[in-house]
Amino acid sequence: MKKIIPFFYLFLPIVLLGQGSFKLEVDYARYLYNDTSAYLEIYYSFYQNQLRAVQEGNHSIVKGYLNVNIKDKITNVPIVDREWQFTRELADTLNGINGKSLIGILGFQMPFGNYVCTIFGKDVNNTTSFDSVTFDLKIHKIPTDRFSISDIELVSLIKRAEEVNKSIFYKNTYEVIPNPHMIFGVDLPVLYFYAELYNLLEDKKSDVLKVEYILLSAMNKEQYRKVKYIPRKNYSVVDVGAINISKIPSGTYTLILAISDTLKNHKTSSSKRVFIYNPDVIDSILTLYTEKDVIASEFSIMNEEELNDMFGMIKYISTVDELGQWNKITNVEGKRNFLFNFWKKRDPDPLSAHNEFKIQYLNNVEYVNSHYSTIQKKGWRTDRGRVYLSYGAPTEIERFPNQIDTKPYEIWKYNQLEGGVIFIFADLTGFNDYLLVNSTLRGELRDDNWVRRINVR
Repeated sequence: MKKIIPFFYLFLPIVLLGQGSFKLEVDYARYLYNDTSAYLEIYYSFYQNQLRAVQEGNHSIVKGYLNVNIKDKITNVPIVDREWQFTRELADTLNGINGKSLIGILGFQMPFGNYVCTIFGKDVNNTTSFDSVTFDLKIHKIPTDRFSISDIELVSLIKRAEEVNKSIFYKNTYEVIPNPHMIFGVDLPVLYFYAELYNLLEDKKSDVLKVEYILLSAMNKEQYRKVKYIPRKNYSVVDVGAINISKIPSGTYTLILAISDTLKNHKTSSSKRVFIYNPDVIDSILTLYTEKDVIASEFSIMNEEELNDMFGMIKYISTVDELGQWNKITNVEGKRNFLFNFWKKRDPDPLSAHNEFKIQYLNNVEYVNSHYSTIQKKGWRTDRGRVYLSYGAPTEIERFPNQIDTKPYEIWKYNQLEGGVIFIFADLTGFNDYLLVNSTLRGELRDDNWVRRINVR
């Protein structure tokens, strides 16, 4: 269903402006192309207030550079190694480009396989401003014997468009403007998304398919659900949606698009992580509890050291806003109130006598303390403990404690994260403190040459 599209870019408003060091935001989506390859779209964005404008004649100019390198993960052979440069004139040198975002899209036909993708961007006018993103990329054949879904593309704006208008973001009768930041709220109160549904006529037993849109919080609480039914008249269709998130509290959420055949009980889904930033929206559950509730809780008898330890254990599942709130608290009572409300707003059933989420998490803390503690650290302070508490128990662990040529190390596999990721920990010091040396999860430590760190010289 894909139309080959070239490199292009557009300045658009964004929710949050980058501050400090140069930052490159990247997202991607994979679509059906043919029997031997898929179509990969890479979406990127520069924070334009970090691009240095220079004067050329009567014009104020920003210049950027982008390189995309995609290598076969097994052979290390480059499949894509391309670079682009762009120049943008600023209409108003006084206002500059604050408040807008340089959004771009690249398209590639990719053979099926496993790859490592590195995207490097820099400000041509400031050689100290650069950033790169590296991630594992799996291009798999989409099943042809049953219905399936592409990746979800998060979108700043989507609307019907005519191809003759030659919009740079045109595809399949829509103008689809990507949101590589994956942040919504404030200036982007509607979460738009785009996906493609394939092979709808295969194994057909019913005339319609059930389509569900679900938005889950970090605590797996359902914030939104919509159900619709689509007729099975075409092999493939485009599916677009919009969710008003203006009243949803800040936090990390998961958007799920699921389709199912209710007669045969077949179901498939695609998911995407979404960030919502609504600083003025208060989580209503916090207003249900009074000072008497806090006094009656276990936090009322904790001293400051115990309260600090408790926060240390839970900071891995705290939101950015919560981390900022904790850092501003200057007294013991404030910390007690914070921890009380922290657990209460994560309670899956506030009317029950027990907080099942809290019980499970503290059980996990007990587990990592018993399995991963060292002479100097409790288990929750170690790298393995952090990963376990952040992402849960791994799907599989491969242990290599007695290799001749390497220091002891472990490989943790998480099949449920980003289509499958790994964490590699190594005992570099010999004191049973396994440090994270590499991970393929976006946002975690990445070092493709991690083996050199564990080799015994």
